[in-house]
Amino acid sequence: MPKKIAQLWGSAFEKKTRSRVIDFTAGRDVFGVPPADVVLLPYDVWVNLTHCVMLYRRKIIEARDAQAILTGLSEIEALVKRGKFPIDPQQEDVHTAIESCLVAKYGIDKAGKLHTGRSRNDQSTTDVRMYLRDKAVAFAEEGLAFVASLIKLTKKYESYAMPGFTHHQHAMVTTFGHVLLGWALMVVRDVQRFTHWRALHNRCPLGGGASYGTSIPIDRELTATLLGFDGPELSSFDGLTNRWEAEADLAFAISALMNHLSQIAQTLMVFSTPEFGMVKLSDEYSTGSSMMPQKKNPDPLEVIKAKASIAAGSLQSLLGIGKANFIGYNRDSQLGKFVLMELIEETLPSVSILKGTLTTLTVNRERMKEWCSKGFIGATSLVEQLVARFHLPFRLGKIVVEKAVRYSKDQGVVTFPSLQRALKEEKMSVQISEAQVRAWQTPEVILHATSSFGGPGKKSLQESARILTQELVRLKGWVKEKTNQRKQARATLANEIKKVIN
Repeated sequence: MPKKIAQLWGSAFEKKTRSRVIDFTAGRDVFGVPPADVVLLPYDVWVNLTHCVMLYRRKIIEARDAQAILTGLSEIEALVKRGKFPIDPQQEDVHTAIESCLVAKYGIDKAGKLHTGRSRNDQSTTDVRMYLRDKAVAFAEEGLAFVASLIKLTKKYESYAMPGFTHHQHAMVTTFGHVLLGWALMVVRDVQRFTHWRALHNRCPLGGGASYGTSIPIDRELTATLLGFDGPELSSFDGLTNRWEAEADLAFAISALMNHLSQIAQTLMVFSTPEFGMVKLSDEYSTGSSMMPQKKNPDPLEVIKAKASIAAGSLQSLLGIGKANFIGYNRDSQLGKFVLMELIEETLPSVSILKGTLTTLTVNRERMKEWCSKGFIGATSLVEQLVARFHLPFRLGKIVVEKAVRYSKDQGVVTFPSLQRALKEEKMSVQISEAQVRAWQTPEVILHATSSFGGPGKKSLQESARILTQELVRLKGWVKEKTNQRKQARATLANEIKKVIN
């Protein structure tokens, strides 16, 4: 029988590349995306159910009409959950599709009352706001899982000496744990941005109509509660005129996160090259070449970098859509949901992919340490020890060591004769031994001497990790609280529906 192949590489791999990694790197090459309003279907049903309950509670519609509408919406919701509720393109949008279905079943005399006291403008804005709210929590959850892994890895690698870099050149000795903790702090700030987004935008636009409210005596507090919002938008005008703002704010939070992930990805790619050899990526998070048998490529990391650029472009698009809006709802703001939905679907998996890459890689401790004896990486420590022990002016001590670096040429470390020569030229008498010059440039001595808070010293690293862990716990509590708020809103709505139908 002819041999079948699923992909054009991988026979040299010891472990099979994970399927989600393949999906992530293939992306839109093979996977389509659902229409935006298909994504919004469950939110629009929730909004409709809530609006109907409110209309009944306010005695704007009669019980028999509310019962018919709620029964029909519950049936539609069941179909949506099974993926069985289609949207006919001729119906224009999700709102029309749902209302048309209800009218077809119950007639316009009953179903036609559902749209009382609202517009598609505030309805659509509410749908999107609820979608964004869920995604903000989803990003926070993914980010916190990543941070927890980074804290765990920080403890594992807290004593793994490695070179730190500035300008892509050797700078000072640090530890891999120090770098990992720095990455964890970046992602924690990203999670905090998602919590800030919710604090800014978890207000309910429903009831704003076409920007200027409605003369129907609706209850916006009730609908806000049943939809899980912190309250209604204080201004129907503001909530709809600035529809782009919540989208752009979330896009910024995502873009900042992706920039951080891109930084981590680029660093791991460089560290994994044969020239550095400091880490080795797992086969599970690598791909191969269709031509070169030996290749093991960091494709997932490269894709993350590209998605960071996509995020920046999406943010710019959303800011542009919101620019120079005239007062009131504007149809151009509707296009923002396409941009943001694509952004979310493209970027959300990046967090767990990078988490998996880091937790499965192999660290070459000896190779890291070897790089700590190159590029005069101990020169700064040597200056600091001269200053601290012999009370030299820092600027003068730096001049001496700069000359010593020049005289040491290609040694990679400052030699004792070179330092003596530099001291003599500067007419300085310092009682220093060759053993001291050598020791003050070794990773172990440098890290032991580095005790400043926030640095790579072991005690400082452990204290920073402790403080970060406390924030991690707080943020996990926030996620739980917001998830429960959503569940409670749904449960309250379900009880209200039962009261009407029964």
